[in-house]
Amino acid sequence: MKMGIFTKEQNWKRKEYETWDEAFRGLSPIIRQQSVRVAAYTQVLFVQACKLKFGMNTKDGENRMRGQYSDLAYKCGMYHQLGKALVPPEYQILQRDFTGEERAVYRKYTTDGRLLVATLQERSAKAARKRKGELEELPTNNIPWLMIRESCEQHMERWDGSGYPEGRLGSDISPIAQIVGIAKELDRIAAETKSEEPFELAMEELILASGTKWSPELIEVLKEAREECQAIYNKYISYTRTLPKTIGLVDKRPSRMMGLKYRPMMCDDQGSIVMYEATPWFGGIIGEPESTEGMQDLQELFQRTNLTEDLSWYFLYEATDAVLRINNCNLKVDGIMLNMLPEFYGLETQLQKFNQLFIDQPIDKHAIMLTIPESVLLTSTKAQMEVIRRYTRNGIRLVLDGYHPDSIPSERLIEMGITAVRIDPELYMQQDTANAITKLIRQGFTVFGGRADNYDTLRWLFACGVRCTSGTMTGIEVNEDDMILDSLAREQV
Repeated sequence: MKMGIFTKEQNWKRKEYETWDEAFRGLSPIIRQQSVRVAAYTQVLFVQACKLKFGMNTKDGENRMRGQYSDLAYKCGMYHQLGKALVPPEYQILQRDFTGEERAVYRKYTTDGRLLVATLQERSAKAARKRKGELEELPTNNIPWLMIRESCEQHMERWDGSGYPEGRLGSDISPIAQIVGIAKELDRIAAETKSEEPFELAMEELILASGTKWSPELIEVLKEAREECQAIYNKYISYTRTLPKTIGLVDKRPSRMMGLKYRPMMCDDQGSIVMYEATPWFGGIIGEPESTEGMQDLQELFQRTNLTEDLSWYFLYEATDAVLRINNCNLKVDGIMLNMLPEFYGLETQLQKFNQLFIDQPIDKHAIMLTIPESVLLTSTKAQMEVIRRYTRNGIRLVLDGYHPDSIPSERLIEMGITAVRIDPELYMQQDTANAITKLIRQGFTVFGGRADNYDTLRWLFACGVRCTSGTMTGIEVNEDDMILDSLAREQV
């Protein structure tokens, strides 16, 4: 149970600070680390702002927005959260479960920061009439002190008036406070976003808020200082949640003519996603640049041009790239089910290539599953059946797709090393099918669903005990980048 806000404050004795260093040490380590990064961003943005004459048309802007104050801008960024030293440590970092009262206490750090800076100014001048223990702001014409005061108080104000503590609007916000504010937000997004490219995402989000949260002129400053800000981000990357970039086996150029689309596979009707189903697509239809064709549309072409082997391995490489990327991002996704080209199973053994694949991309073999249509198994020759057995004996996971329990006995599948099936959707919503699924699960099979295109089908599949299923009810097909971004977003909620 959370302790009441006033009880916490009563149990915590607010310290008195005589110097900047003392007050800065009163901040939590996380806040101090963030302040160092914000200071670096603030300085490069301030220098660029001076070049572009940002804030020159505001009150006192001509006197303050000068390159000679770049070191002062660094201090403004460093000390902008100084007011947090006046509250208990548990209120120095905004928490999602804060009550309205606790949020109000947190937000006081802006006005408290301005008063603390004013107090430190007076103490540094050894003002005799300043009574120790009381915060008081006395007037000053000293530009450095004014800029630091304004940075503390106004850095959470926003261009459209949606900020705090006063809801200042537009040019009523001090230019240096605007710079510190966007520097802090750039650092917050770039440091806290679990992503492979958090800096790029942060820049994109800030630019999209031009004219609302941020002055359009300030956004131009940010754009011009992009390289310098990127260098700062790179310098402090160890303090961020940046994920390693995956070096893939496939070059996923935007102009490529084929690739994979990924659809979520859910394990319950609450929307829990545990896998993705990957389906090949082919583009390049004349006059229809946005259109794609599927495997069935091009089966004859594959056979006529002997492209089956090359295309199959292209999609396998791409799927394993996706699995490695999932691993690098530490996502809670079990793996990929790849809808394999049916003609692949008519080729001579590809076992040597499989072995090389798992050397080139060091992933768990169990994280990628290949579908094999039931029709392929029913029409395979003895030699082709032996190739399939060799795959399963060497750890290649096959999922019998479109399975009819009456067509192939489960015992035969076990003998072949196939222990995962996906029931033909034509058999859904039948008691005999539900009984067959129960029997398969008891025999140790993993049963998957597909084409869950309505809620009744989705619920029936889960009631039968399928591991997971895909379909229009589980989500739309997306490309690999969106699959990763969507997964990261879900896990950050």
